[in-house]
Amino acid sequence: MYASEDYYSTIDANARDEVLKKQLKSLISDHKNIPYNDVWQAFADIFKSMASYPCDDDPTNIPDIYSAFCWAPEKKKEGGECGIWKNEGDCFNREHIWPKSWFGGFEKGKGAQTDLFELYPSDGKVNTMRSNLPLGDVIDSEVTYESSNGSRIGRCSSKLFNGKCFEVAPSLKGDIARSYFYLSVAYENEWDCCDEEGVSRSSIKPWMEAELRKWHKQDPVDDYERKRNDVIFKNWQGNRNPFIDHPEWVYQITDF
Repeated sequence: MYASEDYYSTIDANARDEVLKKQLKSLISDHKNIPYNDVWQAFADIFKSMASYPCDDDPTNIPDIYSAFCWAPEKKKEGGECGIWKNEGDCFNREHIWPKSWFGGFEKGKGAQTDLFELYPSDGKVNTMRSNLPLGDVIDSEVTYESSNGSRIGRCSSKLFNGKCFEVAPSLKGDIARSYFYLSVAYENEWDCCDEEGVSRSSIKPWMEAELRKWHKQDPVDDYERKRNDVIFKNWQGNRNPFIDHPEWVYQITDF
């Protein structure tokens, strides 16, 4: 167990549904808000704890979640923070994995806009192509784009949703699913917006929640994810993603 049990001392480990969500929200909502400009430095610290690190010969560089490229954490014209991109590998963004348009824009995030469990380093081109597509597995025969790390865009395989999806690389599916479960609980009743294809305010719609639950099961928590959780807790925000420390709690909540 990476987390001290003291952190979860207020949580009834046998609680379920709204009781458990309420307890977890009270716990994880108490965290330090990171200035947006500090996220570049945070990435350099946090994302050394990814399975793809080190992704090149420079140990100061950080890996990407949407491509196989590495990035310089400082701002620079090429290979760093995005300005103008043309191809994969040109630059990277601070990706809001739960698109910020889904909670009404940057200024309406109630803290989510700089939450390090929401933000990931992502290739500028692939990030733009993902845009605000919902998450889910894509039909193999209907892939319209596949990135260098296996992230895909195409028609969603879910029988409950007839539209395009963004499918993250297999090694990160569980990580992203657990980020969504964290965000849904941490910002429950905080957002005034929006009703989208995959979410409504902080609630994940049933069809996409089913996809994320599948990802949670397919890609279990590993030591890299536990280490990222530790670094965010110890060095940056002072809170944890409980669904990394206690993945079984996902099954004790029937509706995110």
